Amino acid sequence: MKYNHFKLNLRTFGVIFALLVFGITANAQQISVTGVVKDAASGEPILGANILVKGTTNGTITNFNGEFSLSSVASSATLVVKYIGYQPLEIPVEGKTNLVIQLKEDAIVLSEVVAIGYGVQKKSDKTGAVMNVSSAEFNKGVLTDPIQALQGKASGVQITKKGGNPNDGFSVQIRGAGGLSTGSNPLYVVDGVPGVDATTIPSEDIESFNVLKDASSTAIYGSRGANGVIIITTKCGTAGLAGTKNAIDFNSYISMDQVSKRLDLLSASDIRSFIQRNGITHNDANASTDWQNEIYRTGVTQNYNVAIGGATDKSNYRISGTWSDYKGVVKGTEKQRFTANANVMQKLLNDKLVVDGTISATFEENDYEDFGGNGPTDIMYQAFQRSPLHPVYNPDGTFYEQPAYEFQYFNPIATINNIQNQRSAKRIRMNGSAQYEILPGLKAKANGAYTRDDSESYYFVPASSPTSSTKGRGSRSYSNNTTKLLETFLNYDKKFGTHTLSLVGGYSYQNQLSDGFNSFGTNAQSTYVGSNNLGGLADVNYGSIGSYKNEWTIISFFGRAAYNYDQKYFATVTVRRDGSSKFGANNKWGTFPSGSLAWSAKNESFLQDVNWLDQLKLRVGYGMTGNTEGFASYWSIPVIYPSGMQPSMEDGVSHTVVYQTSRDANPDLRWETMQELNLGIDWAVLNSRIQGSVELYSRRTVDLIYPYSLPQPPSKTGNVFANAGIMTNKGIEANISYQVFSTKNLNYKT
Repeated sequence: MKYNHFKLNLRTFGVIFALLVFGITANAQQISVTGVVKDAASGEPILGANILVKGTTNGTITNFNGEFSLSSVASSATLVVKYIGYQPLEIPVEGKTNLVIQLKEDAIVLSEVVAIGYGVQKKSDKTGAVMNVSSAEFNKGVLTDPIQALQGKASGVQITKKGGNPNDGFSVQIRGAGGLSTGSNPLYVVDGVPGVDATTIPSEDIESFNVLKDASSTAIYGSRGANGVIIITTKCGTAGLAGTKNAIDFNSYISMDQVSKRLDLLSASDIRSFIQRNGITHNDANASTDWQNEIYRTGVTQNYNVAIGGATDKSNYRISGTWSDYKGVVKGTEKQRFTANANVMQKLLNDKLVVDGTISATFEENDYEDFGGNGPTDIMYQAFQRSPLHPVYNPDGTFYEQPAYEFQYFNPIATINNIQNQRSAKRIRMNGSAQYEILPGLKAKANGAYTRDDSESYYFVPASSPTSSTKGRGSRSYSNNTTKLLETFLNYDKKFGTHTLSLVGGYSYQNQLSDGFNSFGTNAQSTYVGSNNLGGLADVNYGSIGSYKNEWTIISFFGRAAYNYDQKYFATVTVRRDGSSKFGANNKWGTFPSGSLAWSAKNESFLQDVNWLDQLKLRVGYGMTGNTEGFASYWSIPVIYPSGMQPSMEDGVSHTVVYQTSRDANPDLRWETMQELNLGIDWAVLNSRIQGSVELYSRRTVDLIYPYSLPQPPSKTGNVFANAGIMTNKGIEANISYQVFSTKNLNYKT
């Protein structure tokens, strides 16, 4: 009995041991997995979906037929499947060697994050008129200015450009002009740095635009957000495909431009027929010149962008370089630009501390030609008025001209070749930030930035040019703008059951210093004189040399509280107090509050079962903002200028004479203030394939700043900058987008 009992136990132990060994072996078994990834709704295969074995770097992407293959996969592993625009999915392998994976589209409208100033917010939580345009939605093709990528993508944002000169920038207005003497351009904020020149950011490096249109959204930027705010977020490093830590992107294009429609002008034969019929005596140089053909050409644009980036769960980096060459459709109009950007992010101290930094440099060369007016050097004006009976060149190869300066009749090709009008610019921007999580939900952040913009201009008209009433003239000028920024603020985000609270409070300091000089002279004494050798100009009188320097500072305190209850009811309150050196001694400070409410009706019980409706939200907001953009530093005070040398009646010695500029002091000069009411509705249907918004707004600008005439006396100068007048803008904005269809080969959204 004992022997048999022992034998039974030994047998049982052997069975258990065998089962354990088999189980371990089975768990450690490596298999090959194939499969296909499809759209759950349409059944179409998905190209480029990322398949990764969870917890490893073993991964791949789907081919044109949505198929994939992975080797060395543990039979108990889990596959992570991701694709842009679809909900990520985790699939247990469970020993299967062939899988059919279906991905569902993501209702992006409900989860997309937008930048709102000193923080981010889910698109579904916004209470103001904020619009996001991601890089996937940018305009494609030739972009001479990065802001062109936004053109036509945001309702209420007018982006225009005159002519085909690559050196002319775009005019941007959000909800129309808001002032008279002050500027109407929006404030650009690049990676948290306000006031950055947006043209220095290549469109290939931009991740998204966030447009803040109403006062309840822009009030967090106080006096600088009166004309709207465009927040630009640049790209950061991301991991490569199939789990690799680094990625390289290369983009390039070459394009050609032509004038689509020319003026219907008289030809040489038309003029000769008219002369013969009417017996008119005319200066006929026996030519048949099409002057539009002479000044126009095929414009060629080249653009090359390369970026290297990478990411881990602790850090990321991205380095990019962009070279662009633009040749306009009018001869002599050219621009070359090189831009380099580098950014890095690192998490430290168990991810409680996050530091990041960016450095950007832009080098630009511009070659201008004057057109768009009616002066002697205006290329198009001269080409349109010039007789086709006159040739471009004389028989000896020199330019054909007529001594008729008083009639402003010149050879436009000679003007293009003889006149130098160039500009060289260098810009550098450095910014960095550090954010530390003090307590769960409570973070402190400091942000600093330094920007320097240097520009040199060269202009020269040789003595041989008939467009000059003097014996040649030349000038050279230099300007520099330096901006310093320091901001510190606290963010607190906390969820209490169905209540969510977000608080922001901080301090901002920004200083800008501008200076420059210029020199000018006439009467060239040598054919070798140019803008780089102005000493060869004989006539350099008073006013031929000038310089300037000005400075302004803004100090601000700001705060914002955002609350939502159960994702149904939302409220946001913002206040900013700004102090600006630009205004009168009695009105340096201004306070700009705002508030907004929103109701997400879709999240109410009576609409939750309406499956075709993805979002329905009603919004109302009111706010006040001030305006300092386009406002000169010293409009509130008189400035003394020199006015040349005059002999003293007392001693006969020449002394410098000074005079007061043509304005009186105004210590009561204060901010232009915009008061805006905004009503909005956001909606999305059919799994967010169709979505949009409607905005109704009324904006009233009070205390408009304008130069006014005064009686003399008591006024010393007869002029003063003062506050008076009201401007009102009202409008309706509608935005709608429709994802018509999306397949492996074609995506169409309108």
